[in-house]
Amino acid sequence: VSTQSTGVSVPADFGRHHLGSPSHGNLAFNMKEGDPIKANSIIMSLNSPVIDDLTTNLHMTSLDSEDFSREAVDCFIESSYTGEIEAVTLENFRDVNKMSHVFKVNWLSDRCVGYFDNYLKMLDTESSYTDLVFVVNEAVYQLSTTKKKVFLDLVAQKFSQFPAGKVECFFKEYLSNFGDSNTCVIDCCIAIAQSNTDIIVKIFLEHLEKKELKVLDAGSRALLKRVDLSSCFIKKPELHERFFTVLDQITTVDQDDMKLILSLFKQASAPKKAVIPVDVSVHVSLPTFKPYLDMSYDEAVESLLNKKYITNLYMLFDAMWIYFDENEQEVPFADLLE
Repeated sequence: VSTQSTGVSVPADFGRHHLGSPSHGNLAFNMKEGDPIKANSIIMSLNSPVIDDLTTNLHMTSLDSEDFSREAVDCFIESSYTGEIEAVTLENFRDVNKMSHVFKVNWLSDRCVGYFDNYLKMLDTESSYTDLVFVVNEAVYQLSTTKKKVFLDLVAQKFSQFPAGKVECFFKEYLSNFGDSNTCVIDCCIAIAQSNTDIIVKIFLEHLEKKELKVLDAGSRALLKRVDLSSCFIKKPELHERFFTVLDQITTVDQDDMKLILSLFKQASAPKKAVIPVDVSVHVSLPTFKPYLDMSYDEAVESLLNKKYITNLYMLFDAMWIYFDENEQEVPFADLLE
């Protein structure tokens, strides 16, 4: 990234030894607790167009940083000075990543994605719940605050490499307080589970059965609004009867729940469109086509188009191929395509 006004490219090493220098620290990051953290406004402005605008045009000498941890602010400043992210840890990652977006330090945002991706690459089937929950929580947080799915897509790709049993064990613990799960959490879980959404549905059913709920809670509503039950029941038919048996125990239904249940019924009862695979198409045999061999090309096409057994373009092309082959004529592909 080049700063147009100076020609200086960042990230760059402006000198770690300048960190904390009283004579250089003319910009204060005000913290929720403790003394402000000082930094050089020029170095920070070269990294961040937001800070550049605040200090150069609005003449600000301090920035409110109460929303970020002291460790994260220290790391953010150090990275701006050195062009490296050596101080990033699992504990300060979220705040450092957030600061990179708030202050539009694009190179640091990219490095945070790289840090996240490298951490994911270290995970395997032996990784603990604590190792996995970090990446899922960060994916949920990013989606809820920025609507971006960068982390979510990376996590979904990694979880697709795990056996279904590993994924199920994780989600059983992650969704242990299913009723308190918000829509964003449910969306992420469904996206990460991918074709194994039956795992999420089973956890939902176990939640209702265990709690003996008579009314839908927030997590249940979120799942029922988001999950594709049709594909779930196709994959796991045994869940169908269990699903509606459990749902039958809900005795208190408000207007919104009634609309939700009606939408589920509509989804489950919608007629399925039949799809005829190409490999089962019926070929037009020579005896069937024989009456058309004495016709002209235009007459044969018009007559064939009015026949019920010509149900798709493949069959029409097959018939016309026979027509030209039997009449020992070259097949006019251009005319057929027209």
